[in-house]
Amino acid sequence: MSKVELLTMLKLMVTIHLCLAILPAVYFVVARPELAHPDWFYETQPNWGSLSNQRSRYLKSGNAGASPTHCGPLTRELVHGAASENTVLVTVIDKIVWKCFGPSYVENIQAANISYWLIAALDPETSVALASMGVQQCFNAPQDRLKYKGTDTTYSWGGHHWVMTTWNKVHIMKNIYEMGVNIIHSDADVVWFNDPLPYFISLLKTAAHIILATDAVTTLNAKGDTGLEASANPHFNINTGVYFMRQWPGGLEFFDLWLAWQDKRVGHDQDGFNYLARGQYFHGDQDMPTATATHDRLFYSAFSNTTAISFLPASMFGNTYTYVNARLWEKLEHPLYAVHWVWGGSTMESKRQNMRDAMKFHDEPGYYTSPYLITFDLAQLQIPDGFNSWGLHRTEEMIRFHVMAVNHQLQQTYYAFAAALIANRTLGMPRFLCYCSKNWYQTQSCRINDEKLGTFPFVCALSHVMRVKKLQQGFELKGNTEYSGHKVYIREYSFLENPKVPDAIKHSYLEIAPSNVPRPAGNLSPERLILATTNSSRGYGRRIIIAAPLSDVELHLVLERYRDVRVVHLTQPSRTLSGFSNANTGREFDLEIQRRVTYWCCRSPPDMNAKNLTEGIQLVALPPNRWDNLDKPDKRFSYLHTTPSLPLLSAGS
Repeated sequence: MSKVELLTMLKLMVTIHLCLAILPAVYFVVARPELAHPDWFYETQPNWGSLSNQRSRYLKSGNAGASPTHCGPLTRELVHGAASENTVLVTVIDKIVWKCFGPSYVENIQAANISYWLIAALDPETSVALASMGVQQCFNAPQDRLKYKGTDTTYSWGGHHWVMTTWNKVHIMKNIYEMGVNIIHSDADVVWFNDPLPYFISLLKTAAHIILATDAVTTLNAKGDTGLEASANPHFNINTGVYFMRQWPGGLEFFDLWLAWQDKRVGHDQDGFNYLARGQYFHGDQDMPTATATHDRLFYSAFSNTTAISFLPASMFGNTYTYVNARLWEKLEHPLYAVHWVWGGSTMESKRQNMRDAMKFHDEPGYYTSPYLITFDLAQLQIPDGFNSWGLHRTEEMIRFHVMAVNHQLQQTYYAFAAALIANRTLGMPRFLCYCSKNWYQTQSCRINDEKLGTFPFVCALSHVMRVKKLQQGFELKGNTEYSGHKVYIREYSFLENPKVPDAIKHSYLEIAPSNVPRPAGNLSPERLILATTNSSRGYGRRIIIAAPLSDVELHLVLERYRDVRVVHLTQPSRTLSGFSNANTGREFDLEIQRRVTYWCCRSPPDMNAKNLTEGIQLVALPPNRWDNLDKPDKRFSYLHTTPSLPLLSAGS
């Protein structure tokens, strides 16, 4: 690993540490008391001096003519200066969220050609960070509007600081709404793919006052139907990560009703909105009023019966499931405006990995220029005939084929990881194919909530297959081995498609293919390990055919000859490498690689009980001849190869 790559990865690890912001956790975080901020953070009037250009509308500078050093106050001039068609898109960010998502958010909203956005900085650190990135469309959150002014170093999902910060967003949005504009709210972990303003303006023709995203994994809008969600009703869970709120006479009163739930300690802002809008339909509280459903793709709020609420189709304003698993916008030919990276794994690392796969996460330049890569192809199993139309009664068959297919891919990845460790290179992940969705509760026909539009296979989120957090920390062997000091980091499957990766890296390419001719018996000299050298079929780089399979020592010798090549591609990793010559190294490798493999989940409780099955199945990266090195799985899971066969299950069911 080069010094440049090592420094890049150290910076990445620091970012990972700081980005534990949204990690789900079971403990409760006690926030620090309110801190004293610099005087400029409390200013409520702009002090632009002689700055009279367009830039001065957005950023306050300490000295006239100097580069701005932090955001300025929220003013009516700022809001209307940023607005387009009397509409602004607002994101509220603190220093924890900024370190995780801030630069990515700014980069993506600019790439989507959205001009009417503003970012509210909840603390001076975020204000300074925005200015240092050159962001002009920002303001310091007015402190007199906030009930909570505490801080902390991390978020814990459901913790005090996290909950109170979500309510701070609502206070800020109300403040902006008071200035007479339509508002679009966006969480910072939302990626905007396209400008939604024409769409939202078209919805002003409807009767809906507030239109929100949901936690739905499908839509009832047909192909070409881009209107309000056809299934809008108070039985759906509302997600306040994205919403559009038009100007109407009852708007401020509705905000007051929403904010009144903060003092009732019902949870975060989204819980408050669900109670307000859905009433009894949220948690079944019989003492609450019910929302009023209509046949016009909207319903009226339970606690504000003149407020019309509707939903954004999950195909156009999606989440990780609708974007990665179901790919709804493609199937329905709907425009894709935004993806909120929820429904995509339990860790912050998983969320970041999904954004990287989509080429929507901001990394520093060294991330793209430093690695020396191993990449590889995967051979796939043939999908059974009619698999996508199998019914609910065949869910167990679908689960088993999925696990078998993923294990087949992982057992090829086993050799690619070994090659990367031997060469001390970064591993470019492949496009794993999934035939069943992973979730934290049961699937039906391998889909979530019995949605009907998803088809198989789909390109897996990496968290469906491997433990992303462990992978991003780097792969290395413990103890003293011949590969001590070697550490394998990963890159996303789309890495070499990313325009941020220089062509000089992409075109520095070597393809290694195993010979179809049986390898001669005995030890081979280094010269005899390479049987032929030709030009790569890609139009750049070289291709070598080797006397496969190579031992780890032999592979190291071959790769040393090409140490300056940036991309080494294995066409058939499991035929390229035989394994490790040192048995102890092989066992250590087996233990470490299996620790980075995840599980599939979940079966339905009726199937578990009727057929004596575990909730999930532990995936396996070790080839069958290495299964003796597998640990006993967690009691919630089993291995596929130790699970009773389906005929036996049928006979006993």
